[in-house]
Amino acid sequence: MFDLEIQIHSWSDHLRAHGNFTEADIHELESHLRDEIEDLVAAGLTPDESFLISVKRLGNLDAVSHEFAKVNTESLWRHLLVEPTDSVAKKGNRRDIALVVVFALLAGTLFKIPEIFFGLGLNDQNAESFYFKNLSLFILPFIAAFFLIKRKSDWRTWLTILGIFALSALIINIYPSFSPHNTQILSGLHLPLFLWLIVGVAYIGRDWLDSKGRMNFIRFTGEAAIYGVLVLAGVIVLGLFTQVIFAAIEIDVSRFLEDYLIVYGGSAAALITVYLVEAKKSVVENFAPVLAKIFSPLFLAVMAAFLTVMLITGKSPFMERDFLIGFDLMLALVLGLVLYVISSRNDHQPANWFDYLNLALIMTALVIDGVALSAILFRLSTFGITPNKLAALGENLVLLGNLGGLAWMYLGYFKGKYDFIKLEKWQTSYLSVYFVWTAIVAFIFPIMFGFY
Repeated sequence: MFDLEIQIHSWSDHLRAHGNFTEADIHELESHLRDEIEDLVAAGLTPDESFLISVKRLGNLDAVSHEFAKVNTESLWRHLLVEPTDSVAKKGNRRDIALVVVFALLAGTLFKIPEIFFGLGLNDQNAESFYFKNLSLFILPFIAAFFLIKRKSDWRTWLTILGIFALSALIINIYPSFSPHNTQILSGLHLPLFLWLIVGVAYIGRDWLDSKGRMNFIRFTGEAAIYGVLVLAGVIVLGLFTQVIFAAIEIDVSRFLEDYLIVYGGSAAALITVYLVEAKKSVVENFAPVLAKIFSPLFLAVMAAFLTVMLITGKSPFMERDFLIGFDLMLALVLGLVLYVISSRNDHQPANWFDYLNLALIMTALVIDGVALSAILFRLSTFGITPNKLAALGENLVLLGNLGGLAWMYLGYFKGKYDFIKLEKWQTSYLSVYFVWTAIVAFIFPIMFGFY
């Protein structure tokens, strides 16, 4: 059945992904489209006929985009750097910038409190474990608060989300840890993932149960990773520049950089990243999917070459624990790449060669995951159960379920059994599996294994 609103939103998404338009331009074009449709419906045409004719009248989007770009050569940079002209939007933008500044200062100060009051310096060996397991708790609550304010969340949402952060901080710090500290390391690695999903609830707002909202969070995560690397690289360059110019006048500022720039600069980089992705997402959505599509075939080529060489030489790296951990990270990266390509895709466009490329990437990752899983099971049967082995087993099973489900859904989509949106809904529902698993490893594993 034809759904006019879905088609209009799909058309707008196509503009965002393939055009040189700002969000204001898209809204203006969408307004023109709606006016055309209303006129045609009033003249007696059906909604689907009106939609097709109106889109045709507006012209070829690529041509419109090209002409628009020729007369707006600086539109990208203006959209990135200049405040909106609308007074309400301008006020909101200034409020967001103020929040970024305040929360970055608060996060950096929170990071310094253990050193000021308890003597736990960043460079102290006895404080390494403290900062390792608490690192995400210094910054993620402020990112969550940023979105709670932007979404105008009610007090129940505030209490629930900040309550989870507070409870997590309490549990993670009252747990003891005994040598070789395996469960503490596992908790420190999985807690940020668990808390990031909590940030996702703040980001999505009232739509946290909706598959579209969850897919938007997946897209946001991918874009934040891209922006975060760029912003962090800028902070590092700033630090090196500062050290060099002061060294020229024989002043050593390395202590200042270690004590303040790393802490406050890192906090600012995180807040600036989420602000940029949220405020300038119509720009990011134009080039971030391009990066994903560039790297998808490259990752596929590398993984296929690896499997081929492994089969020819008969050499398997999976008997070494360090290699198994590395391949888990690699599989997670590949899955993230796949998800980002999915999240940036137009739901209503027909299957294209990038969809088949994505399936090939998934199938290759499934083969590697299957080999790694067999090696983990062998190590468990040979050397017994340890926290690390059990965590690796669980993570491979979770990844196997995700990759296998995506492959199955893709095959059904190619056969015409269901629309692409069903694939998205399945993936967004699978986020709950990651939520449960990260919570188990972060909070239950230490108890299961006696805090060793």
